[in-house]
Amino acid sequence: MTQTKELFAAARDVRRLAYAPYSNFAVGAAVLGSNGKIYIGTNVENISYPCGTCAEQAAIAQMIGDGCREIAEILIIADTAEPITPCGACLQRIKEFAGTQTIVHLADLNGIISSLNFNDFLPLAFNNLEVKK
Repeated sequence: MTQTKELFAAARDVRRLAYAPYSNFAVGAAVLGSNGKIYIGTNVENISYPCGTCAEQAAIAQMIGDGCREIAEILIIADTAEPITPCGACLQRIKEFAGTQTIVHLADLNGIISSLNFNDFLPLAFNNLEVKK
């Protein structure tokens, strides 16, 4: 449970650093890698919307850059009445590095609202397929 509190605090704190001048919608993410380290990310918008970076994407990139390849838990936070879920692209990014026990926590500024096993969250995600020759 302590790591979950640390994930929440890390995501909440990095959310404050979001660069979101176009949407004014700040998002924070914290990933607990299978190595026990916490990686953080926040959204970084660009005037050309498709060129922005999602908070989850930023946190996962930091994890990969540190040499870790598996997400144990991920927490996503925003200042919303209902918890936000990762966009479709980020769901697929999470899937790429999710293990069978990966937990997704959805939070508002007051705390975690929901925690789900990633496989329950997205049971039919696009999977790596072996290319047949």
